[in-house]
Amino acid sequence: MINLDNKRVLVSGSSQGLGRKIVEKFSENNSFGFGFDLQESNKDLKGWEFLQVNVSNELEIINGFKQIKKKIGKLEVVVANAGIVPPWRTINEIDNDEWEKVFNVNVKGVALTIKHSVELMKSSGGSIIVMGSINSLLGHSGQSLYTASKHALLGIVKCAAIELGKYNIRVNAIGPGPIATEALLKRLKSREDNKGMSVRSALDGFANNTALGRMPTEDDVANTALYLSSNLSSSITGQIIPVCSGLIRLE
Repeated sequence: MINLDNKRVLVSGSSQGLGRKIVEKFSENNSFGFGFDLQESNKDLKGWEFLQVNVSNELEIINGFKQIKKKIGKLEVVVANAGIVPPWRTINEIDNDEWEKVFNVNVKGVALTIKHSVELMKSSGGSIIVMGSINSLLGHSGQSLYTASKHALLGIVKCAAIELGKYNIRVNAIGPGPIATEALLKRLKSREDNKGMSVRSALDGFANNTALGRMPTEDDVANTALYLSSNLSSSITGQIIPVCSGLIRLE
């Protein structure tokens, strides 16, 4: 059985989607801690406090970790989940400002979160979990920017796992396939409104393009985070675990 009682946890991007679900799962398993996000929420969860932190701003991250150290002393689990998904755009349509914004959050934000986690973890070890994507392993037409950022995260995971192993800190990534989060549904609706594929057709296509014939869920991803946080995964580090229902290909 997974035992996460009283583990001290940080989840970035904690207010909605996968981050929100992960916080709920940790709370259900008697863990407590902090969430970082641009907007505060989840105040109803016992033992959880939420700080308004922009992960691409190192000063805000430093201040957030100072509060964590003051209130709970250390961390055993860090989930670097904060990220943004840019609009579909082909390689010949690259927008420089958009590129910098996405890399600042998706890549620098994760690197900074790991950087400042180490001081609160190295005395007792723990698990750092990075929210990658199936795009960390595959390419996707119209998503060169997002795919590049998620490939970069996998490089960070592999390097950090080697460097932090001496502190008994494990570093792994989760690679979700398409999941019907609120954010994805909004993007699909926007495409439909612009005379693109309908939301229903897109969701059916995602499901039919997997070995299991269904899309993975937010619960599937959150349960993987619980596994990577527990002693059941004590020898796993420097890896990415795809959570994609056996995705056949990205379309």
